[in-house]
Amino acid sequence: MGFKTGIDPVDEQIPDGIPPGYVVLIEGFLGVGKTFFASTIAATAARAGAPVLFFAIDALADEVLEELKSHGAPADRVIVVDGFVAPGERLAKLKPTFRHRLETPDAYALVNKLAEFAAEFRGGVVVVDSLNEILMRSPGSALEVFRAFKILAKHTDSIVVATAHTDVEEVYGVLATAVHLADVIIQIEVDPNLEEMGLYVRRMRIYRAKRLKVSHDWIHFEIVNGRVAEIDVKTMLKMLSKQLRELGIEVRQKK
Repeated sequence: MGFKTGIDPVDEQIPDGIPPGYVVLIEGFLGVGKTFFASTIAATAARAGAPVLFFAIDALADEVLEELKSHGAPADRVIVVDGFVAPGERLAKLKPTFRHRLETPDAYALVNKLAEFAAEFRGGVVVVDSLNEILMRSPGSALEVFRAFKILAKHTDSIVVATAHTDVEEVYGVLATAVHLADVIIQIEVDPNLEEMGLYVRRMRIYRAKRLKVSHDWIHFEIVNGRVAEIDVKTMLKMLSKQLRELGIEVRQKK
């Protein structure tokens, strides 16, 4: 059995879970829910008794730990590595001290820290949120980083989950050289067609799933009460159109 994600649209398509040894990339623009997806996967694993190693690069480590605990993750199953580096010693003194940290959020420090845990970490979930600063500080490092992910995942019977903000042009270009090493790619975005209508509706799809039978169709969703809830867009638009007609507003469909 693999790792359940706790994300219903994903678990429905991959009922046996994501196989150990897989690298999962969650990509999309800023603010679409990538960190929520990654945190949900981590918390689901922790609740099932698996160890979790979470590299907090885009947020303060104590906030990440509290977020995981709010998802029901037992604190004794979670190790947070502080990668949110303060710009100077004076500001660094204001941060809580974490036992594990990246001295600099670059590829060299990340790979070294992964190697430190490889000897003892088994059957768990490793999350890197996000890859942006790592890749921007270490140009040309994407292949090295993803190869390290693959080796760690296979060696420890774990999965590695990484997020990436693909609205940053430099990151998008660098990622393109290494995405073939990701076993599962989950894409998240705001539906551009609905956005033209003034509706902010997110959608996700499993773009790639190595050796797994999945649908690659887009699934619209919203995050409700700490879970990903699928949205029936056709029904939503029909209801909206009906309400507008009742107000005397005729909605014309594009041909």
